[in-house]
Amino acid sequence: MTTMTDEQPTEKLSDPSGRGRVDGYRIIFPQRQHSYTEEEIAAVVDVMRNAEGQTQGPYLEQFEADFAAFIGADHAFGVSNCTNALKLAGIFSDIGPGDEVIVPAYTYCASAIPFGDLGATIVWADIDPKTWTIDPEDLRRKISPRTKAVVAVHLLGIPCDMKAIMPIAREHGIRVIEDCAQAMDCTIDGQHVGTFGDFACFSFHAAKTMTTLGEGGMFIVQDPEIAKAVPGIRHNGLTAFTGARERYWVPAMSNVDEFWPGQWPQNFCIGEAQCALGSVQLRSIIPNNEILIEQDRKIRAALADVPEISFPEILPGHRYVVHQYVLHFDGSAFGRNRNDLLDLLTAKHGVRAIVQYHPLYRYPLFTKLGAAEHDCPVLETWWDDSFSLPWWCGVSDEEIAIMTDAIKESIAELKSA
Repeated sequence: MTTMTDEQPTEKLSDPSGRGRVDGYRIIFPQRQHSYTEEEIAAVVDVMRNAEGQTQGPYLEQFEADFAAFIGADHAFGVSNCTNALKLAGIFSDIGPGDEVIVPAYTYCASAIPFGDLGATIVWADIDPKTWTIDPEDLRRKISPRTKAVVAVHLLGIPCDMKAIMPIAREHGIRVIEDCAQAMDCTIDGQHVGTFGDFACFSFHAAKTMTTLGEGGMFIVQDPEIAKAVPGIRHNGLTAFTGARERYWVPAMSNVDEFWPGQWPQNFCIGEAQCALGSVQLRSIIPNNEILIEQDRKIRAALADVPEISFPEILPGHRYVVHQYVLHFDGSAFGRNRNDLLDLLTAKHGVRAIVQYHPLYRYPLFTKLGAAEHDCPVLETWWDDSFSLPWWCGVSDEEIAIMTDAIKESIAELKSA
């Protein structure tokens, strides 16, 4: 193992998220949750060798059917990424200028960007102090006559309180868009997240438990009439000419039409190789999540006697799949904060902890584009002392011991300083 010095390692990062290899640390934050298996590699090679078309073909149809069956949905549509799935949710919710969309302020930026891009005003919802996901009562307080939708983000693999959110949304006649980017295999009383709201959006980005060659997503629709329009909006309005034709080439091979009133179509397609890989990866989602859940259990047990560290609370009946490993540090009793702890974890112990998900209203993008206004007192109090441990599927017992021992030793040192 690398011997650490008092100096922070020199870092040259290609990924601004903080993931990827950086020399000088004992434990880093990898860019991928796990490596591809030989079966998964073979599925991609098969498409490369044998598929006549590389997009919008039988592998897409199979992946959509497999995915719908896995989560228990009626209508699933493969797309290029989760951000574009969210954009589709905004399009089919008829969101535009003058509308408001409520988004939790603690999430990845893609949970909000598509709705701002459609012209909506973003209203930031606070987090529940125990679960760290959107607070249903704050959602209720933020609803106005202009509210068109709420984005319920199942962040970090923690299901939102959908039993509370859905009645509030139905009472006020607003759409519910579930952001399930980090929640594959999350359930509430056995029902998969993404099947509660009007729309749901899943991600297969490289950092997710399930990834389709770095990018990919799935769009879930409840309304069968909307489902009929999705393929055309997803693929440039492309469709077949209807009716009998004197010659198959007249007037052209394919038609281009409007699929949603007043809405220009998009190109949000996903490739066949990605879809083939996705169908295979669905088989390993549950076993891989069980590994992550067991890792979480071991860390919680190791830090059970450290009152300064807290974990998210999981509501009864909720399956938490532990997508990222966020903790909270409270050193107020001895005048220390998260930065003091991370200084020791990183420089002295070689654990490359990071900080994720700056409150979105603090980012330059949202402040410059008029979304800086916020009323999120819980997040304001909690966030500045949150941090993430390196996390992937397959953290060894030795690595868990290194991280948890480092936390305990660092806190003891901060107390005695």
